[in-house]
Amino acid sequence: MFKNILLAVSGEETSENFIGLAMDLALCYGANLTALHVTETSLAHYGYVDQLASSIAREQFIHYIHDQAAERKTRVRSTLDALAAEKGINYQWKIRNGNPAVEILDEIKAGGYDLVVLGTKPASPGNTSRRVKEILAKNTPCSVFIQESRQSKK
Repeated sequence: MFKNILLAVSGEETSENFIGLAMDLALCYGANLTALHVTETSLAHYGYVDQLASSIAREQFIHYIHDQAAERKTRVRSTLDALAAEKGINYQWKIRNGNPAVEILDEIKAGGYDLVVLGTKPASPGNTSRRVKEILAKNTPCSVFIQESRQSKK
């Protein structure tokens, strides 16, 4: 049924279940699995970055955001490697920079995927994850599986 699966990961998802699901589907169908991490290059969703008090404060903030993105990329790659080793599956790792929705759609078209697996994170101010998922669900020329995140209730 599926021969080429794309797993789009940001590292901010609150559950690793969707990663295991993508790997299980690849094993079940004998499909190729590609994990794509997109580092967002726009800071527009952080609000008024350009109105920070000084250029030093602005540069420090931008540096902080890029450091956080690099840490997420490393963390998600470690998670993927550990789960892949546990399940005995190989996957290809790809990195893109830019607008996540645009980069994921470009990868889907270039790679000829027939399934895209996505995770989500809980809604919060500045969270563009849901908007990216909406764009992908409407514009992706293949099947899309979105694992919704559930916040624990206290």
